[in-house]
Amino acid sequence: MSKLRDRLRETTRRRRGGLGFAPGSDDGPGGHVLVVAEVTDATATRSAVEAGAGALIAGVDEAAIAAVAEAAGDAPAGMRLEDATAGQTKIAAEAGADFFVFDDARAAAGALLERKLGRVMLLEADADEDRLRMLAPLRLDAVLLAAQSAAPTVRDQLALRRIVQLTQAPLLLAVTEAVTAETLEVWRDSGAPAVLVPAGNPALLAEIIAAAGEVGPPRTPESDERPDPLLPSISSAPADEHDHSE
Repeated sequence: MSKLRDRLRETTRRRRGGLGFAPGSDDGPGGHVLVVAEVTDATATRSAVEAGAGALIAGVDEAAIAAVAEAAGDAPAGMRLEDATAGQTKIAAEAGADFFVFDDARAAAGALLERKLGRVMLLEADADEDRLRMLAPLRLDAVLLAAQSAAPTVRDQLALRRIVQLTQAPLLLAVTEAVTAETLEVWRDSGAPAVLVPAGNPALLAEIIAAAGEVGPPRTPESDERPDPLLPSISSAPADEHDHSE
């Protein structure tokens, strides 16, 4: 299992509170949205990690991924290999990459044979139901979608949930502009616990990390808060009303 998958699960996990007067693990903001920074080299990687990025995607060749993975420290570092081959994924895994990003229309099927790497697949937002269902057997760590509206509607939220339900994978949303903590929370609750910030934009990265720090833990589902409906009981009539033997 990739570290990226672990981080995504941890981001959406509702934790139990502490006992007595001990603070619960949900106390304090932050840690409930994973900010992924796209980087080009080891220097950019170190800067992104110091800024608070929780994971990295490197758009570099196989020879340079080792330096990026080392600079990432404990943060999972992946590699963008949209037209991946089996040889490239093997090299990436040996260099310390945690996952790779691929395009299913361009990547060789043999690239998925590398079991040491997590899988993040690029996906068009308007994919139909049949295509989405076909992705579930791939056991993807995440699905990467293009930039979404910074002011999502209820319909937008439902569309994201549909993708998550059919692909059985969390979403990683690419962002190209600053978004509010409210938007990040809506996305997180829609099944998108992570956002990807493009390379070469440290100001945007800082804004997104700051907004992510304001997002609280996932709320208890409404179905758990809603009391069970009270149904009228159907009681049988007293036996003596029907006893005419006398």
